[in-house]
Amino acid sequence: MNRFLKRFFLVVLLFYGLLLLLQTYIDYRLRKSTSNTYYDWNLLMNGKMNASIIILGNSRAQAHFDTRLIEKNTGVSTYNLGTSGASLAIDQIRMKTYLSHNNPPKIVIQNIDLYALTDKPIAEKNQYLPYFDDPVLFDELQKIDRNVVLEKYIPMGKYRNYVCNLYEELICAKNKTNSIYKGYHPHPNAWNNDFLKMKKEMGSKKQVFPKNKIDHQLRFLQEDIRTCKEIDATLILVWCPQYFELNYYQQPTLQMMKNKMRQIALENKHVLFWDYTENRLNFEKKYFYNSFHMNTTGATIFSQEFSNSLHNFLEKTTP
Repeated sequence: MNRFLKRFFLVVLLFYGLLLLLQTYIDYRLRKSTSNTYYDWNLLMNGKMNASIIILGNSRAQAHFDTRLIEKNTGVSTYNLGTSGASLAIDQIRMKTYLSHNNPPKIVIQNIDLYALTDKPIAEKNQYLPYFDDPVLFDELQKIDRNVVLEKYIPMGKYRNYVCNLYEELICAKNKTNSIYKGYHPHPNAWNNDFLKMKKEMGSKKQVFPKNKIDHQLRFLQEDIRTCKEIDATLILVWCPQYFELNYYQQPTLQMMKNKMRQIALENKHVLFWDYTENRLNFEKKYFYNSFHMNTTGATIFSQEFSNSLHNFLEKTTP
């Protein structure tokens, strides 16, 4: 019996070791990847961003802030750290990991919208997997997803649901596309039927945004505010354009949260709130591909207007 147990544990140990070696190899390969999924993360982890302006937020941040125009009009290095499906809690993962590897920025632009202010699970979780050994990133992940604790210590456990992604990354060797520039994701798409489908489903009902979930996300915003104060950075809260008919379905929460952002800006000298929900762009479908995201045409005009305002702000505040 003792001999059997010894052999059994030896086999288990060997199997564990092989899986650990395989995971180490995959982590290494992904940390060298130039694919769209890992390129920005690898720059960040290697301390090669060091932008004076960083942009945080969800897919609206990715799609709306053209880093090329912002850099051109302000003359200041800029990086868009927007993450698809991100809440303010998820934005903290990028923010704090960025600060642990790069020089602190002077301007932090935080996209604000009602989806960013709503609790949600981590989207596209595979982007974080190669970096579980980074203490700052892992600590922030644990706040949102307790499963990462087990996934970290069970070899290959973290990759169990991402076999297809691994195949594309390691076998197909995807490269970073030229259309993405410093985190900005342009969308040349025309208006689609997403909003029409939503209107049919909603009828006259309004979207519900639970207060407890919003309050939870606001605590992460307060953490953002404290962090920016510590690093002597200006925090600009930006509510980007959204198609005007969407506003009906988001009221009264939309107006309440905009008022909340104004209050936060008044209470904190290093915080600004720029509201674009009543901008002229909101009333033209040609600037959007759905009610929530601008296409390249709209994003170009918005980024031009936004960067002009940012340039004027920098001129006033720079000695």
